[in-house]
Amino acid sequence: MPGKKSMKQIEKQQRRKAKGEVKEKVRFQKTIGSLDIPDMSSEELLEQLGKMKAITPTGLAIHYSLKVSTANKLLNELMEQKVITIASRSHNLKVYTLTQ
Repeated sequence: MPGKKSMKQIEKQQRRKAKGEVKEKVRFQKTIGSLDIPDMSSEELLEQLGKMKAITPTGLAIHYSLKVSTANKLLNELMEQKVITIASRSHNLKVYTLTQ
């Protein structure tokens, strides 16, 4: 629990108010998972996916230096665009292939 302000702090605060120097609280917008995600429609991404033997979230995360959750989101968006399909699936791993 903070204590009372000292007289020096109160005087300093009053001087700032008199000058108009009111401290503004700067709020930062928190962005989660805002890493550089490669452009989904880029030819480079599709070319790299074609070279991969098995397209998995962990493989994509390692190749592009992403978090696995971000790679999952990218693969889900590619699946919605029907660029890739699920080849195999287990309870903890999905393997994708490019659609022809």
